[in-house]
Amino acid sequence: MKKKIYNSKVSYNQRKFLKAGKTVEKAYYPRTRKTPQISGITSTAKSRRSRRRTSQSQKLSLKLLSLPWRKWMIEWIGISLLFGGSSLMAVGAWLSVKLISDPNAVVSFNQILPQWTQFYISENKSLKTLEQIKSNIKEEGFSAGKTFPLPNTTTNSGSDILVPVMKQIESRASLPCETPCREVVELRVYQSVLSVNQREGSKPYFRLVNTLPLQGPAESFVIASTIESAAGPQGSNQPLPITTVRQFQGKVPGAGVWFTVTGQRLQNNKAIPYGQIVNYNPTKNYLSSMLEWKSAAGQAPIWQEMTGGGDPELVVEQTVGLDPDFDIYSIQPRKFILNPIELEKISLDETPIGDGYYKDALRLARNGLWSPAFALIQSLRENLMDESQWSEKAQAQFDLIKFHANITEAQAIASWASPSQKVLAGLIDGRWQESLNVFENNLSSTYDIAKLLQNDSGRLRNRVDAALRVDREINAIAWGTLIVASQKGRRRAMSWLNRQPQTSEETKEKIRKLLDQLDAAFAEKENIQKQKIQQSGVF
Repeated sequence: MKKKIYNSKVSYNQRKFLKAGKTVEKAYYPRTRKTPQISGITSTAKSRRSRRRTSQSQKLSLKLLSLPWRKWMIEWIGISLLFGGSSLMAVGAWLSVKLISDPNAVVSFNQILPQWTQFYISENKSLKTLEQIKSNIKEEGFSAGKTFPLPNTTTNSGSDILVPVMKQIESRASLPCETPCREVVELRVYQSVLSVNQREGSKPYFRLVNTLPLQGPAESFVIASTIESAAGPQGSNQPLPITTVRQFQGKVPGAGVWFTVTGQRLQNNKAIPYGQIVNYNPTKNYLSSMLEWKSAAGQAPIWQEMTGGGDPELVVEQTVGLDPDFDIYSIQPRKFILNPIELEKISLDETPIGDGYYKDALRLARNGLWSPAFALIQSLRENLMDESQWSEKAQAQFDLIKFHANITEAQAIASWASPSQKVLAGLIDGRWQESLNVFENNLSSTYDIAKLLQNDSGRLRNRVDAALRVDREINAIAWGTLIVASQKGRRRAMSWLNRQPQTSEETKEKIRKLLDQLDAAFAEKENIQKQKIQQSGVF
């Protein structure tokens, strides 16, 4: 009986516990049965979407990888990285070798770095003050000349300097110079160096970066234009000394800094300057000699704008007497890294235009007939149909001819003290008819004009010959006959006249009258001289 009651109690308590557990479970977890179904559906949907996205991205990646440019880009990136690394290694190796082989290269490398990253340079022998530089030059047996400031393109420590190195020489009467007489043997460029161990307010340091040995032109080159005949002294091939360094001021070309180094040679009591034109390229710290020059007119070279191209041209005057002669040099580019420019002379030997009138104009200009040459070339330029044919060289020749023509024209129309000077200025300008009128109308000056023709070294005769090649002008033929008669006699003059083609008898008769006037002037002068000799013998 008790057993039954116990079993019933147990079963009742179990049922009660189970019921209470169900009640609690229901109260705290009300959706226990529905949650597994919903989470399963959600996880399934998420897995489907993720698989769809993964498959799409994989397809896109495969598609991009399959493109040819993608493969090409990856290869080139790899090659660039390879070559970039190799280049860095090569630069590093080169820099190491450079610093080992040249200890002074550390100074240049230090200048490239920013000031706050520069390293300490201890007791570098290449760094010197200006006083130390001059002292070292003196120890070498030379002396330092006047220094010139140069632009500094590497640092803000100050300007670089140009130091002439000079040697004392014996003074000679034919080579005027200051006392004591010294010649410049070398130009040195010193770069201003800013060092981290330099104290504020201390004297600047410099290091030698470039040198230019100097030697003057040969003596024969300098005096060649002043020798009146081939029998005169020609001079030696020994170089003449350079005694002065001068920097060009005013309007000069913007390409670097320009200097002229000069000397003087006395010839027939006339000083002939000579020297070299020197250019300094500050970006490369490079000095170069551009050309040798001399001036028969005794004038130093100048920079003057001649062609209207912006930069001025270098003008060296070679004028002798009333015959203008100027060498004009223009700046032209060249393929040379250290100094990518050169001075090129404007020449009349080249013919940039093949037209016959252009060739005639150059022939007249080469022989000193500047005004007739300019009239011809100006007419050709105005009537030229194709302007593209007019090159830069043609324009340079045009400007050169115009420059000389302006001078000869101004001389021809000027007032002269004597008829002989008026005739000379007219013949130089090619004014044959006007000069012939002066000759015919001034009988008292006939002998002076005849002596002028007799002393002609070929300048006037060359003008006559050039004019006759271009145009058979009667008045030019008349002057040619008078020149030959003054130098070689009437007989040779008539022989020359008879060889001239297309010369009428009327023209020859007119020229014979001019020869009669010339002979009469010579005869009168001879009689006067004979009378003077007789009178001097009597007394």
